[in-house]
Amino acid sequence: MKEKFVLIITHGNFGKGLLNGIEVIMGKQENVLALGLNLGDNIELLRAEVEKIVREKLRENKEVIIAVDLFGGSPFNIALYVMKNYDVKVITGINMPMLIELLSSINMYDIDELLKNIHKSAVDGIKVIEKSSLKF
Repeated sequence: MKEKFVLIITHGNFGKGLLNGIEVIMGKQENVLALGLNLGDNIELLRAEVEKIVREKLRENKEVIIAVDLFGGSPFNIALYVMKNYDVKVITGINMPMLIELLSSINMYDIDELLKNIHKSAVDGIKVIEKSSLKF
């Protein structure tokens, strides 16, 4: 099974914050990088940086997963552009449960099974807590 690399691309520093939170819980992470698109940034420069990182990781014979925050946003559009030219997987809606699942089981499954598990973790991680259902 190939080693995997995760590239997180979000609006602002959201992805960097997620990665920082994950490292508080799970320790320093390898094979993961977070990039942010901030107000006033040149989207083409970020796209070029993403493309360069992806080329480098593919040359290292790694499978690349690009995780973005928002379906249809600029980070998503960058990921799709890269996906047209390179063999990468893209997943949207990155959140803490997804990232924990992804990074804790990154080398346990093939990439398709891993993405299915990540999707399930994201959905299962959403809960509505009603006060009436709590026992104090």
